[in-house]
Order: sequence, then C-alpha cells, then structure tokens
Amino acid sequence: MNNILNSFYGSQGGLNMEVLRGLRAAAYARFSDTKKKKNEKGKGKDINVATIEVQYKKIADFCLGYGINIVAWFKDEGETGTNLDRGDFARLVEGAKMRQFDIVVIYDLTRGSRDVVDWFSFRKEMRTLGLPVLSATEKLGDITNPSDFLTELITVGIGQHHVLQTRLKTMNAIAALAEQGRFCGGIPPLGYDIDVEKKYVVNEREAEAVRDIFRLYAAGKSYSYIVDQMKKNGVVGKRGRPIGVNSLFEILRNERYIGVYSWNKKQMKFFRKWAGGKPNPNAIIIENKIPRIIDDETWGRVKKRMEENKKNRLNKSRINREYLLSGLLKCASCGGSFVGVTTINKKGYEYKFYTCANKRRTRTCSCKNISADEIETLVVMLLKDKLLNGELIEATADAILNFGASPGRENALESIKKEITSLTIKIGNLTRILADGFDSESVREAALDMEKRKKLLEQQLQNTYPVITKPVSRDFLIKELSTDARRVMDEPGCMKEILNKYILNIKIADDKIEINAISDLNTIGCGGQI
Repeated sequence: MNNILNSFYGSQGGLNMEVLRGLRAAAYARFSDTKKKKNEKGKGKDINVATIEVQYKKIADFCLGYGINIVAWFKDEGETGTNLDRGDFARLVEGAKMRQFDIVVIYDLTRGSRDVVDWFSFRKEMRTLGLPVLSATEKLGDITNPSDFLTELITVGIGQHHVLQTRLKTMNAIAALAEQGRFCGGIPPLGYDIDVEKKYVVNEREAEAVRDIFRLYAAGKSYSYIVDQMKKNGVVGKRGRPIGVNSLFEILRNERYIGVYSWNKKQMKFFRKWAGGKPNPNAIIIENKIPRIIDDETWGRVKKRMEENKKNRLNKSRINREYLLSGLLKCASCGGSFVGVTTINKKGYEYKFYTCANKRRTRTCSCKNISADEIETLVVMLLKDKLLNGELIEATADAILNFGASPGRENALESIKKEITSLTIKIGNLTRILADGFDSESVREAALDMEKRKKLLEQQLQNTYPVITKPVSRDFLIKELSTDARRVMDEPGCMKEILNKYILNIKIADDKIEINAISDLNTIGCGGQI
C-alpha cells in the first residue's frame, strides 16, 4: 500500500501525472451553511464557504488537469461534518467497497469530516480497500507516514476545534433562550404555536383536540379508540400526518400542557450521535411558564392511569420476549416493517403476532396480522428442511453459487444497501428531533430499533454476502452450511442469528408470503412464494 501511495507523488512532493492518468474517480462534496468570516482587514463580511457547485468545479478542474476520469458524483448538502451519517457519504463508501472507482477526490479535508476520529476511520477504511484519497486543494499523503499523519491530524484538529467553539456559542445562546422559557427550535407540541418573540401561544383549534385526547383517555378509552376518533374528526399532527399510538403516548405525558417548560431534560445526542437519553444535570425546568391547556384534575387522572398501565405492561415488554423474525418481515401492501406484539386476554392467555407498524401506529395500512407461532414455525422449518438439511447441503451450496452469479443476487444486494442508507438517514432525522427538545420514549425506541436493524443488515453484508459476492469454493460453502446445520440442532439460542444470516427478507401479503433467501429456494425443492 505504501508503494501505491508513494507512486502518486513525485520526488518533489507533487502529484505524479503518469500514475493518475486514466484512473476512475469518485468526487465528493459537502456543504453545510453560509458562514460569516472576517476579511484580512477585520471587517465583517458574509461569504459562502465553498458551495457544492464551487467544490464540484474545483474537483473537475483538478481531475481534468491530471487526466482523471470522474465516474461518480456524491454530495451532501445541508449536512454537518461532525459525523459520517450522511446519505451520499454512505453511498460513497459502499461504492468503494464494490470497486466502482479507483480513487476518491474531495475539495478539502474538512469536506470529508470535521471530527478527528471519523476522518481517520474513513482514511483507514479507504486504505484497507486500496483506494487513495486526494484533495483538489491540499496534499493528502499516506496516513502511515508520520509527517503526513501529523499534517492531517493538525488540519482536522483545527476543524474540530472550530466546531467545538461554534457549538459552545450556540449552546450558550439556546440556554439563554431556555432560561426565559422561550422556544428553542424544532416543532412545538400539538396545541401550541410560536409567536415572533419565540413564546408559546395556544392554538385553540389544536388545543381542543388535545383536550379531547386527555378527556377520552381519562375516561378509560383505549389508544385504538382515541386514534380512530381523531381520524374521524380529521385531526392531524404538526407534520400533517394522522395521530398515531406513539403520538398519543407523547401527548399524554407532555408536561407543557400543564404549563411546565423544560429544555434539555435528557442527553439525546453528542455531535449528532445518539447519546443514550440519560438525564441531563444541566436541564432547565420552569413551572407556570407556558399557557396551560389541561387542568390539574384531568392531568392527575391521566397520569395515574398511565402509571397503572405501565405496571401492567412490564410483563408484556418486548424486552422480555424474542421475536425471531423481527427486522425481516416487510408489508407487501405499504412497504412498512412488521413489528412483534403480544396481547394478554382477561383469562391470562397470551397471543403473539406480527403486525404492520403503519397499521398499528397510524392506521394507514389495512393488511392482516399474522400469528407469530405460525410464521416463525414455517420459516424455521424451511430453513432446516431446505437450506440446512444435511441431505441437501450440496444442493444448497450449488444454489448459493448460482444465485451469486445471477441478477437476483445483485438486486438483493442493492436492496439491502438502499435500506441501510435509508435507515442511516432516518436515524439521523430521529436524533435531530430528540435533540430539538422533543423528549419522546417512543422516538428513542424507534431510533434504537432502527439501529438494531441497521446493524443486522450490515452483519448480513459482512457475514453472508462475502460468500456470494467473492469467489469461494464449493467445499467452503458445504463446510459453512454443515457447521450452521449442526448449530441449529445443538444451540437453539442461535436460531435468530442463523435466520438473519440466510433470510434476506419476508414480504407479507394477505394472500401470500414471499421468502427471499440468499439462494433461490426453487432450485432446492421449495418455491419462494407460499
């Protein structure tokens, strides 16, 4: 690798045109915002810091000068450089892994990252893949060379220092607003608007819906009943979407409705990364600072019922149950994920099933629920009988090799990568919602579920797809399948891991179930549709 990188630079430290000519490049640009800098004379002046167009032009001129062919363009607009959870940046890394280009060209180091750890993690990953990273405006050398490493460390360190200073000033300004009970950003709760002075004012039309929600819940009505009533009355949330179960939960526990202002109660993120939702010792809580919508009596009745329900839910918690197919089931009707649910009737009997998340939360899907026992038994049976059956191991290995050479493999691989990118963006959006002060247990839970799903998919790519995307021997596959077959029989606790390794996704429709595995099940005695 050192020889490869060294060949990019001549004896005088300049780039070697002969080595660069004809290489395929990926261009990456990032632009966050318009910033104010001072000119040399110290006068304030608004300037645009290298917009996407400016960066693209500089990169194009750079590549043209060295005979480099740009084969892919990536950009993240309005994105911070303090983490790597950016849509096109993630696609850039995936493209590098698939060898879609030979080098990566950026405008300057700060466009890649303003975080020391993130930047060198990216550099190490590209180095491992054998892809040099070049800048159109500065020299980026070999990070294993002490001098080159120190230069980059200082550059990215200065960038992170600037971010820290800006963050401190921003947090101080927001804290000053919070101490006055002013709105600090994000989206106000249903029932409130924000005036020009950043003060909470009651939106009477929305407030009436909030009172109805509290009144119905205090009277013993279920979430489902209240959701249906809100839908019937045409009530929607601040984002224009129907009121769902999660929204109800957050509305019913929001202290703003009894006049309590709070800011930064929990540590939601650190530099746009999930920080665990721990209590924040620097939280600001002020009573009687917001015009109340709900009276104390109603609030008390609602709070008492929620606490009682919380105790009743302890034995129903998803944490205490395992849903084998969690993360694998997709709704064929709306494209949403299926989630596991357990209900207990008055006699104490449990019923475990999977239901579309959109149907459960917002009533925007009408697909049927499916029994967890039935679908789990079916999929496990297929896994054992068709993929990990000792008598069919050789046929399974051949099917996987054939699938690896088929268009179906490419489609499945691309589908997983798209979902990973989508989840990365959604996780970032949820984190921003939490950081904006929307303290929500359900949103935190959704973010954690998405993190788990993302890790599951990344594990599939790492553990499964190398088998079908890299040249491997038939004997290797047979050995791998035989090992997993024995594990399924001897280690019942590994079933979820094995399922996630061999099953890509399962699409649920009212009239059929489509199971997508890492090989074509038709070739080993089972159709992919049931």
